Amino acid sequence: MAKGLFKALPKEPGNHRPEPISIIIAARNEAQNLPRLLTSLAQLHPYAAEHEVIIVNDHSTDDSMEILSNWQGQFGIRVINYQEAQEGFIGKKAALLKGIEAARYDILAFTDADCKIPPEWLDEISRVMDPETDYLLGYSTILATETESSLTLVNFERSIYYILAATGLSYRKPITASACNMIYRKSLFQKSGGFDGIGHLPSGDDDLLLMKMMPNIRKAYYNPAPAMQITSIEGHDIARHYHKNIRRASKFRYHPTYLKALSSFVFLYFLLFYVALILLVMGKGDFLLLGTVALKSVLELGISQRHLVLVQKTHLGILYFAQIIIFPLQFIFYAIRGSLGKYSWK
Repeated sequence: MAKGLFKALPKEPGNHRPEPISIIIAARNEAQNLPRLLTSLAQLHPYAAEHEVIIVNDHSTDDSMEILSNWQGQFGIRVINYQEAQEGFIGKKAALLKGIEAARYDILAFTDADCKIPPEWLDEISRVMDPETDYLLGYSTILATETESSLTLVNFERSIYYILAATGLSYRKPITASACNMIYRKSLFQKSGGFDGIGHLPSGDDDLLLMKMMPNIRKAYYNPAPAMQITSIEGHDIARHYHKNIRRASKFRYHPTYLKALSSFVFLYFLLFYVALILLVMGKGDFLLLGTVALKSVLELGISQRHLVLVQKTHLGILYFAQIIIFPLQFIFYAIRGSLGKYSWK
């Protein structure tokens, strides 16, 4: 897995000319988050090529549209007030499609309305997106508030998922992705059929779309550089986090065979891990069992720390010792719960 992680990192860039970029954001009832997002957009460093910002107001019932109207035309911002319904689409894909169709440029950069964008974001995207690169994934950190520490279990867990995402990119077998910091070409989206076949799902605008696009992708990279890292401010809504995890797990049935097999293996692997721990606690484990658990822990800690060095968040490594117990249990729970469906989305 370490080999896959480092294989997915961008190579030293050549002297390619910066291309114009379209930033696309869908926002539904994000009045409390939009001022922070818009301020970060206004603070983007001057970019060597042109860029535009397309924000799609997706059926908001709060003050989102009023806030967006005050920013219309400033800092390259265009607002689309999307209030229609599109047959075969649920969730935010219809709003994203409106933004993609309106985009003037080939490179599309996506983030979410609850995010804060670093000033160097466009420069870092351009550094990696040479004319032959079609897809780029960036790292993101989740905070409850802007002043909260990133030293939380959810951020250690995200680090694990980014390792998986990078490994999937390097072997052209996508495992996961993150829509809050994802870049791809409009021409690639169109060539791959866009959201056809997945528009009826509430999520999947990141990983399922990547799986559709992968056969047509020439080069894809994972860029963990701090200059490209986005911060997502999700608040303390436990119910929202709960339903988001269920929504993600519910996509299992739509995954390709290789990913279903991998998920099933991990599910059984974690079950056996708990059996091994119980036997050790009861004093029924032998030296071989103890050695196996210890080796698993050392290998996992090693690869996670190598990734945390890349994203400059090595302090999260201390959380491994709690996450080694919690993460498998959470994976098993949401795997079962996600198969039952019944979740909410805004």
